[in-house]
Amino acid sequence: MFFDFVKRNSRKTRKENGVYFASLIVSIVAFYVILSLGEQDVMLYLKTIESDAVERLLLLIPVLYAVSLVFVFFLVYFANRYQLQQRSHEFGLYLMMGMKQSKLFLMIMGETIWNGIVAVCIGLPISLFLTELINLTTSRFVGMGIIGHAFRISWTGISLTICGFFLVQLLAMFILSFTMSRKEPIELLHEEKEKSQSTMTPKWGAVSLLSGAALLIGMILLCIAYGMAILYLRNFDYRVFALILLVGVCGTFILFRGLGSVIGVYVKRKGSSSTGLSMFTARQLQENVLHQWSSLAISTLLILMAMVCFAFGTSTALMNSAVANRTVDYTFHANNEDDIKPLIQSEELAPYVDSYYRMALHNFNPSEDEPLLNYHFAWTGLIETVSSQDDSEPKEILLNNLSMQDTPYFISLSSYNAMLEAAEKKPIQLAGNEVAMYTSDDTGASYDILKDILKKSPTVEIAENEYTLMPTLYSDQIVADRAITLMYSLIVPDALFEQYFDADETWLWNMTLKDEFIEEKGLMQAMLEVDQMLNSTGLQYESYLASMGRQLFYTVAGSYTTFYLGVMFLIIANTVLGLNFLMQQRSTRSRYQTLAMLGANVESICTSARKQIWLYFILAISVAFVSGIFGIWSLLTAMPATVFSFKNGIVIGLVVLLFIVMEIGYIRMIQRKSDVEIRKLKEID
Repeated sequence: MFFDFVKRNSRKTRKENGVYFASLIVSIVAFYVILSLGEQDVMLYLKTIESDAVERLLLLIPVLYAVSLVFVFFLVYFANRYQLQQRSHEFGLYLMMGMKQSKLFLMIMGETIWNGIVAVCIGLPISLFLTELINLTTSRFVGMGIIGHAFRISWTGISLTICGFFLVQLLAMFILSFTMSRKEPIELLHEEKEKSQSTMTPKWGAVSLLSGAALLIGMILLCIAYGMAILYLRNFDYRVFALILLVGVCGTFILFRGLGSVIGVYVKRKGSSSTGLSMFTARQLQENVLHQWSSLAISTLLILMAMVCFAFGTSTALMNSAVANRTVDYTFHANNEDDIKPLIQSEELAPYVDSYYRMALHNFNPSEDEPLLNYHFAWTGLIETVSSQDDSEPKEILLNNLSMQDTPYFISLSSYNAMLEAAEKKPIQLAGNEVAMYTSDDTGASYDILKDILKKSPTVEIAENEYTLMPTLYSDQIVADRAITLMYSLIVPDALFEQYFDADETWLWNMTLKDEFIEEKGLMQAMLEVDQMLNSTGLQYESYLASMGRQLFYTVAGSYTTFYLGVMFLIIANTVLGLNFLMQQRSTRSRYQTLAMLGANVESICTSARKQIWLYFILAISVAFVSGIFGIWSLLTAMPATVFSFKNGIVIGLVVLLFIVMEIGYIRMIQRKSDVEIRKLKEID
């Protein structure tokens, strides 16, 4: 009978506190998704080529898990404190009717355990489905395909999710229920008594000079933080970052401390022309801001952190250009063509090979074999053109880099064109006195400046002859391993290249796989299969697979962890906002009763409360959004640029949609709870 009583109360609690219960389910899903990371297809693949890095990442997971437990503890504690305060009158009646305090304690703990079991039973199936969906989507996105995919359940993840979830819940509820059960019936019966609200006097009201000054100071501090973020954050100096963080946090708190003045001015101006309950709505919102300014500031900062995490995770994921920018699959190190030609034309490998070609490049250094050749080189014309640009930090970086590249690499035009043709790109056409510029670094402000300068046809000097640079800057990968880079090089005609170097002495040979083979197997599966054939040959080679593995590691490590933290920050921020509003509404419930006595109907009062909720959330979200624009702007300008495409646009749209859906979902849940609370007032029924 006691168990049935606990179940009924649990069902009632879940129905009345849907916001909190939904937050618990989302927390369970987030726990399992991050704990099952090691079972993802991408991570299992990365273990084969980047085992040390993956192990370090997996060692970070327990830290994220522990931090998340702390976050969820405060979420559970805060939400259940509100829930128990709502039921204090009910608990007082139980004690008045003879229930022992120990049994009341067991009842509260029993309800917590039962609700936890229900949340786990709902959350874990959602977690398994979502994890499998993420697994398949990630595999497809990075080019692995679904061949070799198998459904996996992380039993360790399930165990830690259940244990951590119940540990946090029981610890928070033990503290709260122990305190609640030790109270006398008279204390519980009067727990719900409305707290006295501070009077809105001219001296201390929202339109006071102190409040207006706080608003102004907060805005000034935030503007300073925004400016510092744009100018200095890209340097990643921890001292500058700490200063920006301190100024921004202080500015946010002070801004919300004085934000009530804006609402006060609005109320004063619109007082005579207001209709319906608009004045009541504005006054309630003003008081909410005045009494909850610290909670609003904390929620705003959490939403801002969630936005930055989502932006960083999305940018990291989209920087993975494994398939789109692939030009070379394998690069062999061989003295001559006879070392690799038999292998490439063998029965085992030939069906998979699309093309192979030499990559002739050489450093423009004096040769002992040809001591009479003129090896003079200078960027004279290019440096003069760069120097004529407006002064800026990227310009100085570009000039410094050019000054250190006095012996650049020369790349044979025929080799580079062979690479372009294999990648189905248009080959380069050079005139007799023309060369093209190449760089492996295709991101950053210096790259953008160089692209613009080349359109002015600057010149370089080679052996006392002047050559014009093509207006196009090339940056395709010339070898399979992306870790091998050439900062600034020249693509030169074959005649010029062979004047100094013997093309037959090339030690680099590139090979590409057939597109139909890759489409059938997926990029990773196809290259893994070819790797198994090449490993037994003894040839020295570089595989784009290993390069892509390093890139994927940073993609997975950055996107998974930051998305996870973003979701956790968003859950806590919205729950704090919603419950703070409901607690404030409950403490001022007599005002809603007075409105009903004055003739206001239930629907108009509910509409007023819904408007208050929208405005209350929008205040926090809008400040976070403005701060997020500058924070994300600074973050992305300090990172390599992301190439925009239709697929990337869809991903960005889905992330933005996820954020909007979560916010609207929380607002709607708070509004429904508010409607229920208003309709429960006896004077209105």
